[in-house]
Amino acid sequence: MKNFNIVIIGGGAAGVAAAISASNSNPGKTVAIVKKEKTTLVPCGIPYIINRLSSVEDDIMPDTGLLNLGVEFVHEEVIGRDGKVLKLANGEEVGFEKLIIATGSIPVKPPIKGIDLEGVFIVNKDMEYLRGLRAAAKKAKKVVVIGGGYVGVEFADELLADGKQVSICERLSHLLPMSMDAEFSEQLEADLRLRKTDLRLGVSVSEIEKQGKALKVKFADGGELATDMVIVSVGARPEVGLAQKMDIKVDEKHGILIDEYMRTSEKDIFAAGDCAVKRSCHTGDNCPIMLASTACAQGRLAGSNIYSIKVVRTFNGILGTFSTKIGKMAFGASGLNEKQVKDIGVDYVVGIAEVPDRHPGKFKDTSKLFVKLIYSRYSHILLGGQVKGGDSVGELVNVLAVMIQNKMTDMEVDALQIGTHPLLTSSPVVYPIIKATANAIVKWFK
Repeated sequence: MKNFNIVIIGGGAAGVAAAISASNSNPGKTVAIVKKEKTTLVPCGIPYIINRLSSVEDDIMPDTGLLNLGVEFVHEEVIGRDGKVLKLANGEEVGFEKLIIATGSIPVKPPIKGIDLEGVFIVNKDMEYLRGLRAAAKKAKKVVVIGGGYVGVEFADELLADGKQVSICERLSHLLPMSMDAEFSEQLEADLRLRKTDLRLGVSVSEIEKQGKALKVKFADGGELATDMVIVSVGARPEVGLAQKMDIKVDEKHGILIDEYMRTSEKDIFAAGDCAVKRSCHTGDNCPIMLASTACAQGRLAGSNIYSIKVVRTFNGILGTFSTKIGKMAFGASGLNEKQVKDIGVDYVVGIAEVPDRHPGKFKDTSKLFVKLIYSRYSHILLGGQVKGGDSVGELVNVLAVMIQNKMTDMEVDALQIGTHPLLTSSPVVYPIIKATANAIVKWFK
């Protein structure tokens, strides 16, 4: 039997971050990752296997950094435990002092008749399966994407770039419905329609039928679509099956129950990432957000404090920071959107700004940035922000995340001392976050 001080089950974002943190924070302790896959995919890169990446193998997360830290790998499935001994599918055992469960999530399989037909693919993280998906996409002329969230829209963008006829089906009234307000979604939808995308919004898929070598997608409103292929991306749920076998307390809908330091109901066992419960930093309610950045934050916290609380800190809850690029337009969001603020009953003020992302705005690579910020009316704290525009959106939304996480007020944001450059940023006179904040401040007096 192999024995290690720290064992991590799962080699995704949370598992890797936990292994790095555990190794750095606990010198002299042995660390191992147990995962049944020999290679781990970058989840956020999966849509790009269609066009931007040359193969599924181009989306592999390398193990080099972990090996250099002395982390060992055991490539086998964990099927249970007996005390502090993990039982593997091949009959072998692995002993541990401390355990971190980072089993991730599994894709939701909606109850659509015909979903198991050949030519229908549910997005998952299995390399061989994704090779089949990519091969089918290369042969297809028409593709229907079920699900208008980030992954679904990114798949659609890749398929369009590869010359396919694409339809996106989303049961809610807008694309990216969980993070973006209507004015951002509508921009995305308009851009996709200009690229000849067929958008079916506000309607559910009721059935998929085989029609010769092709498929027919049927909708609840009676509509139909003929297609060569269907890609289903309607979300994911926590993988808690192993935790249940280990008699660790779980919420089947939201994940493994943990405290603020990622500790489970079982002494010496932690959980992090998609498999663990996440709570909103604004309301404290359980929330379904699953992001690699969140998984890494939880993994780092579990790894650094696994033997003792070295740094007294808490995980403040899930912020939810997203970004994507569809066509030539980038979109980002962090914190609460306007609908979510209304739902929890907070009185708020919105500030907006639209400015060039270079100065002067005559540079050839200049694009417009549109920023929307949401401030609490009475506490003046930044609750959320959304951005659309050029590539600078990716880092601008991370700046917003820092502001929201640190509960910055409008006057603190207004007094920021920023760095700007004509080739890199908007003008300091109209820096978008500050300009949108000033727009909100003015409204206090109206």
